[in-house]
Amino acid sequence: MSSQIKNTSFWRAFPLIDFINSEWRVWQEERTKPCYRLAAMPHNALELLPYPIDMRPLLTLPFGALDEAGVPYNASSKKYPAAYHPTTIAQYALAHWNTYLETGDEKNKQAFIVQARWLVENETSSNSDVGGWPFPFSVPDFFAQAPWLSALTQGNAISVLVRAFQLTAEDAFLEVARRAVRTFELDIFDGGVSAHIGDGDIFFEEVAVYPAAHILNGYLLALFGLYDYVAFTKDAQINELIQSSLITLHKLIDRFDTGYWSRYDLLFGYLASHFYHTLHVTLLEALAQYSGCEHCATLAKRWAAYQQSFRGRLYYFIFSRVNRYRRQLRRFGVRGVLFHILGARKQATPHVHAPITSSTTHPGSIDRKVNK
Repeated sequence: MSSQIKNTSFWRAFPLIDFINSEWRVWQEERTKPCYRLAAMPHNALELLPYPIDMRPLLTLPFGALDEAGVPYNASSKKYPAAYHPTTIAQYALAHWNTYLETGDEKNKQAFIVQARWLVENETSSNSDVGGWPFPFSVPDFFAQAPWLSALTQGNAISVLVRAFQLTAEDAFLEVARRAVRTFELDIFDGGVSAHIGDGDIFFEEVAVYPAAHILNGYLLALFGLYDYVAFTKDAQINELIQSSLITLHKLIDRFDTGYWSRYDLLFGYLASHFYHTLHVTLLEALAQYSGCEHCATLAKRWAAYQQSFRGRLYYFIFSRVNRYRRQLRRFGVRGVLFHILGARKQATPHVHAPITSSTTHPGSIDRKVNK
């Protein structure tokens, strides 16, 4: 019997200690996952600009494999069935785009175009004005009944399609981008991705159902899609929408700050994982560059400092585990969670880091019974 097997058998004789040891290893693995960084932006204005977030870790295909056409196909996971995921496909395209601009390699250019064409060919339009990328499975954690839309995916796809039009001058790319942009002007109940808060406030929802979760990374990634669209089209109405949503963001942003870490969402107040906290810092830095917002720049520095402080890391480790099992408690009940902790460790599968994705779907298909 190897020493590793003996070690495992020893810990399993003490389930609670095994649980703590396992959670520690999961936390350590989280900290070593590749994170997305700011892309290097050119000093001179160029016709073809990088996407502000460098997503090149996706080029290793961490969530699946390429099909025969060169399009990512996500493998099944605990949460999602195997599927073509438009978020993964759009972000894979943007990773190739930034690499192409840096290296000039035609393979990256062609891979980018392959993904852009997939988005055009797989768009679903509820009418001639509104379009998006539906996903036929539900996400119970945020009360999303299939099908539903995501502002994150809409924004990522818009960023791809605008660049594809610049590269090829093919009208189809811009037409699909225009239909996707339309979803940001519509409330969730009207087939859009925007939640109206109070008197005139608006937030772009990564999970476009009610009750709205207000997921921070999804909002910010969606916002960059609109910035890209306005930069190319000079659409004053969409620019006004951006400015209105930024007012809302500034009203809400401090609620994402716990004093030691950032929150993933405001519906449940889940702590961001190490990956998403790092992404929050990167996205706020990028937004500060786009908007000139000093508050966003200051907050990015503060949240980056949390990762370097002993207090921040300790509190994150403790409360992220509490939150994770609180979520399971809500889903399975006390007995189910205790069984998982004390009795089912032998069958536990390795932790897989969640992608920057959200499932999207068809405009106008919100289940009102679920979302009262």
